[in-house]
Amino acid sequence: MPALNTDTRLVMTILFVGTLSGANVFVYANFGVSFPYTTLAHAFLFGLGTIGAIMVMKAIFDLALNDKIEMWLLDRKIKAYWERKSRDEQQRQKMRESARQYNTNFYANTANEEVNEVGSEFLATLQ
Repeated sequence: MPALNTDTRLVMTILFVGTLSGANVFVYANFGVSFPYTTLAHAFLFGLGTIGAIMVMKAIFDLALNDKIEMWLLDRKIKAYWERKSRDEQQRQKMRESARQYNTNFYANTANEEVNEVGSEFLATLQ
């Protein structure tokens, strides 16, 4: 269950490729001029270096960090959801207390409604 949406992934990929391409331009500008090859060979070597660096770094990040980042984002969303539900329940409780205080019967029926939501036991088993 990914926590990042498609647009965020696209922007992150573009920034990642741009950063590695810039680093490759810097390294090639400093060290690649001394290679005794033709311009076509230089272009081919620069392209392979850029694509190779991107693929290696992407593979390393996917293996090492991708799941951890997505789980952290998902846990953050779950925590925010339960905090929001807790605040909503506190507000409902305050409204019920106010209704009882003024002898209003409006919220008396809502206290016994069956709530249709995912239990915290189920969410705890996801970890």
